[in-house]
Amino acid sequence: MKDIKYRWNTLCLYDYRGVEKHLSAMAARGWRLEKAGNTLWRYRRADPAQVRYAVTYSAGASQFNPCPTEGQESLAELCAAAGWEKVCDWFQMQIFSTEDPDAVPLETDEALRLQNIHRSLGKHFLLTNLILLLLGLVMSFAFLGTLFVKPLRVLESSASLCFGPLFVLVTLLEIYTLCHYYGWRRRSRRSIEEGGPCAPINTRAYQRLNRAGLVLVGLFVAVWLLTELINGGERHAVFLAAYLALFSVVVALIRGTTAFLRTRKVSKGWNIAGTLAADVVLVFAMIGGLVWAGIRFDWFTGGSGETYAYQHIKFDVHPREDLPLTLTDLTGETYRHDSREKRTEGSFFLPERSYREYALQNTEDESENAWPGSLRLSYTIYEPRTQWLYDALTKDLLADDDDPDIPEFSKSYRQEDPSPWDAEAVYRQYYRLDGDATDSWLLFWPGRVVGLSLDWSPTEAQKTLIAARLGPET
Repeated sequence: MKDIKYRWNTLCLYDYRGVEKHLSAMAARGWRLEKAGNTLWRYRRADPAQVRYAVTYSAGASQFNPCPTEGQESLAELCAAAGWEKVCDWFQMQIFSTEDPDAVPLETDEALRLQNIHRSLGKHFLLTNLILLLLGLVMSFAFLGTLFVKPLRVLESSASLCFGPLFVLVTLLEIYTLCHYYGWRRRSRRSIEEGGPCAPINTRAYQRLNRAGLVLVGLFVAVWLLTELINGGERHAVFLAAYLALFSVVVALIRGTTAFLRTRKVSKGWNIAGTLAADVVLVFAMIGGLVWAGIRFDWFTGGSGETYAYQHIKFDVHPREDLPLTLTDLTGETYRHDSREKRTEGSFFLPERSYREYALQNTEDESENAWPGSLRLSYTIYEPRTQWLYDALTKDLLADDDDPDIPEFSKSYRQEDPSPWDAEAVYRQYYRLDGDATDSWLLFWPGRVVGLSLDWSPTEAQKTLIAARLGPET
C-alpha cells in the first residue's frame, strides 16, 4: 500500500476556510499534508485523526527565500506557543495544524485578516493573473479580429481553430478569477463592517470551474492533435508532442533550480537571478533543440529526410514517392538530382495539401561549374467542406495580387478555356503592368480547387495528365 499520495490542487489561494476543511477531511481519512507545491500537493499516510488546520498569510514569504523570513519565524514561534505546528507554505499561505481541540484560533481580527490577505496576494496571485489576462486579451483580440474580418484565415488552419478559442477561454477564466477575488473582497469588507467574518466562498463551485478549465484546455490540445492526424499532419502532431514534453521538463528543471539554490542558502536576489538564467538557457536550448530536430527530421519542410548537396543545393537521396504528380510524370524523365516536399496544412473544414518539387535537368557535364538548368513544380490542393467555404476560397484566391512598392510585380487572374483541363473553370495569372502571362493557374472542380505553378506552359497532353492526377477522384 502506498504511503504517499499526490493530488492536483484546484483550491482557491484566498479560500482559507476551504483549505482548512479540506485538510481536516484528508486527515480524518488518514492523509496528512506534507508539501504544497504549485499545482501538486503531497500527502503522507497516517492514522486517521481529528486534526484542526489553520491558515494565515505572510506577505514576505517567497519560494526564493533561503530560509523563513524573520516574520515567518516569529509567526511560527507564536503559533507553536499557542499549540499550532507549522505544516508547510503554499505561496504566501502559511498552513498550521493541531490535534488540540482547545487551541486558540490564530486569527481573530477579521479586518486585519482581510488586509493581510490582500497585501500577500498582490505580490504573486494578482500580478500573475493580471499578466495572463493582458496576454490573453492581446491574443484573443487578434483571433477574433481575424475571425470577423477574414474568417477564411481561421478556418484554413487547425492551429487557429483550436488555439484561438483556447486564448479566449483563458481570457474568460482570468476575468472570472479577478472578478471572483475582488467580488469576494468587497463582500468581505461589507460583512466585516457589519460585525461579521470574511465572506464565505463556494469551494466546490470554484474547484469545478478550475477542473472544467483544465479539461477544456486538454480537449483543445487533443482535438488539434486528432485533426492533424486525421488530415495527415503527423509531423505537426509530433512537433507539438515534443514541445509539450520538453516544456514540462524545462518547468521541472527551473523549479528544481530554485529549490536547489534555496537548499544551498543562496540569497533571494541571487536565487531569482540564477532561476532566470536557468530559464533563459533552458528555453533557448529547448527552442534550439526543436528547430534542430525539425530540420533534421523534416518536420517543417516535409522533405524525405536524407539529403546531399550538389551545386550548393540540397537534394533528396531518395525522393519521396507519395506525390500525386511529379516532374517525371509530366516529362517522362528521371532526374539524377531531385528534391520533393509534401506538407499537410489547413483544417478539418478546409483541408490543404501542398507539394513542391525541384530538379536539375539531366546533363553529361557533372562538373562543379556546370549549370544544367532547373525545373520546378508546385501545387496546392484545397478541398472545402461546404459551398460557402468553396466560394470564399475562390474569392480569396482570385483577388488581385498587388504590390504597391513594386508595381511590375502586381498580378491578376484571367479566365481561360477549361476544357483541356477537364475542369469547371481555369484562371491563369498575368502581370498587370505589361500583361505577360506567368506559369501559374487556378483549377476549379466540384469540391476541389488546385493552385498550380510550373516553369513552362504545359502541352495539351500534360494538361490532361494534370487533370487526371490532381482533379477530384471519380
